[in-house]
Amino acid sequence: QGQAAELLSMGANTGAYDKAITKEDKELLLEALRGWGALDKDGRYVKSRATANRRGYEIAEGGGPIGPQYSDPMPLHDVLQSRMWAYIGQGFETDHQSTIFQPVGGMGRIGDAFARELGPVIKLSCRVTEVKQDANGVTVSYVDTLKGGPVQTATAQYCINTIPAPVLGKLPMQVSAKMQAAIQSTLYSTNFKAGLQFKRKFWEEDEAIYGGITYTDMPIGLIGYPNTDYAQTGKGVLLGAYVGGRPATHEFASMAPEERLKKIVAYGAQIHPQYNTEYENGVTVAWSRLPWIAGCLSQWTAERRAEHYQTLISFDGRMLLAGEHASYGIWQEHAILSGLNAVKTLHQRVVAA
Repeated sequence: QGQAAELLSMGANTGAYDKAITKEDKELLLEALRGWGALDKDGRYVKSRATANRRGYEIAEGGGPIGPQYSDPMPLHDVLQSRMWAYIGQGFETDHQSTIFQPVGGMGRIGDAFARELGPVIKLSCRVTEVKQDANGVTVSYVDTLKGGPVQTATAQYCINTIPAPVLGKLPMQVSAKMQAAIQSTLYSTNFKAGLQFKRKFWEEDEAIYGGITYTDMPIGLIGYPNTDYAQTGKGVLLGAYVGGRPATHEFASMAPEERLKKIVAYGAQIHPQYNTEYENGVTVAWSRLPWIAGCLSQWTAERRAEHYQTLISFDGRMLLAGEHASYGIWQEHAILSGLNAVKTLHQRVVAA
């Protein structure tokens, strides 16, 4: 912010903005830039109490004999070469702004809560093998993947189908050619993620890191730090890798889990040497290799959405689709909003009938 503010201030003072803003507005802009970027009275981003208050002190203000020592701002060249600018805007996006809340124990707890409330209504570990429909209703065939046995069926007047598009597209199903084309056009990204468990929370104890993300240019993509249970002793878990849409995703997906973890620990140790002594175990997920989803999240282009989206979210006979792929987003929230929209659409049709 400081370096950008200084550049903008320089432009204003050289007359570059004279055609765009009035003299009064230029003075207001310079005042705003001084506040935004912690600039001095001459519009410079230099070592000072103001900049140390933003970026951290070399020696913080305290009660001992040594007074505060201000830190040296990074040169603009180093800031730009770090490529940090490629990521820094994420915190301003609607889905990432503060304050963000999360369920204790991870996002999977949302699904657990639905399961708790619905109880036996949900049939777990069942794989759908076929979907048939006619003028009177829908019949879904499925097998119990744990207990085995013959193919079973469930029949209803209507069906809200939430099977992810990559799986749905390979399923025998009685739908129109237009709906089939819409399903086939819904492509998913092949993201990869890893969680690493350590003997202790070295990032907090050694480096005073509490939450946040370290972005890297390595195949692991990033390291994410937990933003719960601060200063608690004992074991800790990091998001050791999270990549998508890059060659690294396919590279990790092709490896055996043990090989993935070995690589991820080696990469992470370049940032945190404590990996080498504190790492215990980990778990990895390559969404493209999960048979019940075959990908991580839907990836629409403007052209494909214009051609297929309205078909995807509309009735096809007695069936409606729902899920984040049948929405304008990619998160759990959008899957839920899609489900609510499907229920509303179904309700309106039944009432009208």
